[in-house]
Amino acid sequence: MKVNIYVKKLGRNRPQAVPITYDYPASIRTVKDLLKETVRINLEAYKKGSRDTDIARVLTKEEIENQAESGKIAFGIHYNTNETEFETAVENAWQCFEDGITALFVDGERLENLETPVGLHEESELTFIRMTMLAGRMW
Repeated sequence: MKVNIYVKKLGRNRPQAVPITYDYPASIRTVKDLLKETVRINLEAYKKGSRDTDIARVLTKEEIENQAESGKIAFGIHYNTNETEFETAVENAWQCFEDGITALFVDGERLENLETPVGLHEESELTFIRMTMLAGRMW
């Protein structure tokens, strides 16, 4: 099922987030399943981007304009050659959600527990908000 995802960082002075369409399986039942599938989709896209860096890439004018809207123009080259382990990334996503570093909204309703049922449907809107720490020292 096609779901629109919005990613927002609090404290950023950027325009509203642009939706990105993800294709989720219908088997997602809980927030835990949703986060795991989101990590899988993003990790596969990241690995695909890492493999495509051998070719010199030229950005089109449209790509430059679209990237300029987000505040960063890049070729999409991943300089970090370390492989990310899927299970480690999933555990990290779950921990960030539990610690409140990431907030998740499904169709405008905030989900606060990993075991909360998720009622995804075609064209649902997911919003991920990454909370940022205030400036200063933690201790």
